[in-house]
Amino acid sequence: MFSSTVINSENGLTLPLKYIIASVGGLVYLLFALFAVKEHFYIVWLIPLAFMLLLLALFSVDRFFLLLLFFTPLSVQLRFLTDNPVADIFLPTEVMLALILLIMLFKVFNSREFNRKLFRHPVSILILIMLGWMFITSFTGTMILVSLKAFLARFWFVTAFYFLALALFNDRSFINKSLQAFMLGLVPVVLFHIIRLWGFGLFNQQAAHSTMWPFFNDHTSFGTVLAFFIPVVIWLIITARSVFKRLFYIVVAIVFIAGFVLSYSRAAWISLALAAFFSLKYFIGIPWKAVFTGFAIGILVLVLSWPSVVATMEGNRQDSSGNFGEHIRSITNITSDVSNIERINRWKSAVRMIGEKPVTGWGPGTYQFQYASYQFSHERSVISTNFGDAGNAHSEYLGAMVESGIPGIIILILIVIFAILTGNRVWVRGSKNTRAISLALMSGLVTYFFHALFNNFLDTDKISAPFWMFIAALVIMDLKSGGDMHQSKQVKKGRQL
Repeated sequence: MFSSTVINSENGLTLPLKYIIASVGGLVYLLFALFAVKEHFYIVWLIPLAFMLLLLALFSVDRFFLLLLFFTPLSVQLRFLTDNPVADIFLPTEVMLALILLIMLFKVFNSREFNRKLFRHPVSILILIMLGWMFITSFTGTMILVSLKAFLARFWFVTAFYFLALALFNDRSFINKSLQAFMLGLVPVVLFHIIRLWGFGLFNQQAAHSTMWPFFNDHTSFGTVLAFFIPVVIWLIITARSVFKRLFYIVVAIVFIAGFVLSYSRAAWISLALAAFFSLKYFIGIPWKAVFTGFAIGILVLVLSWPSVVATMEGNRQDSSGNFGEHIRSITNITSDVSNIERINRWKSAVRMIGEKPVTGWGPGTYQFQYASYQFSHERSVISTNFGDAGNAHSEYLGAMVESGIPGIIILILIVIFAILTGNRVWVRGSKNTRAISLALMSGLVTYFFHALFNNFLDTDKISAPFWMFIAALVIMDLKSGGDMHQSKQVKKGRQL
């Protein structure tokens, strides 16, 4: 049997055994780390950080979750550090997400601390169906290992940013803290982008495509995440309880708006404008019937006038530009704007692929490796490639249909519809403060529901975090406002998960 202390017989010094173990362990690690540096294996220096994160995840998952959200905008893909295109894991977030996945699985299946009623909300059911269908199509697809990797990424994004968030968001104040944690991590990235762009010329549209690197791959995802959070910052300004907080959020809003404008992401600009009209519907009190009627009339007019619309777009020769007016006009240029031409090429390739595998699709994550042979030479752009290394379908909806078949896009559209219905129900039932936050969250989601027509970013941590987290916040407020979630002991222990 080991004693808890070690006694030095010469001077009577008593040392706890844990200190001896810690000292010896630290010395062994230091020697190993020095040897690793000699061999250029620098990643070993991350072991202490990983150990600290593990302890935090085990004993304070709420703080771990906030830390995860703070690091998400700051995460960097490993391939940017190693120049290895295969090493596309995001550090440190995906390591943290893996820890959350293991802890959540243990809580759900072993300790039973997770309130299972959270799984019975319609949105939760749809998300579980989405994960189940993705898993099935991973095996029916064309590249099983690629698909399983894509499924795993989606699985731990949803586990952390939706299901864990549901449990933690039972404490209303924790929703605010979570939104603020992500925002605080995003502020230095936006400042980094603006400062770097300043060096090239503040209105240098070409430079603005990459000045947010290595935190974001390109300007479109950067603009997307800012579109998510600008409505949230406005809500925080309106509801701030002190002058200092209001001034702080005003500064953050100015930084975000400046970064958003200088992202030169045309789809993000339009998405935020649509979100503003969406918010206006609630402020003015326009009934949904009038909204749907107007939408239907607009679609009908577009269909009837489609030939003239196409002729107008084909006559537009305005390319992307540093001039904001010209940049907006380039949105409809389908003749010479490289970005638009390539996007249309990807869409047409996707449609041809869907025709070949309409039910189960090609498998999650496989589009970029399979679409090359479905391109037509006369539709290609100067940036087209055959090597599967230049992005995806440029549409969340088409991507879901190509990779998981027609059921895949139906499930995604149902998630979109039920998320808005959930937010609308919270607005109708909620107090003034609840209405304000629900509208901010719905507006942020609306920006991506539109943006998803032109890009797909749910395979990245930076977009998945606000997307699933915003939906989780609406779902938990819906459950509580509807009275269908009793305050059980399991729910009250949400923050101790």
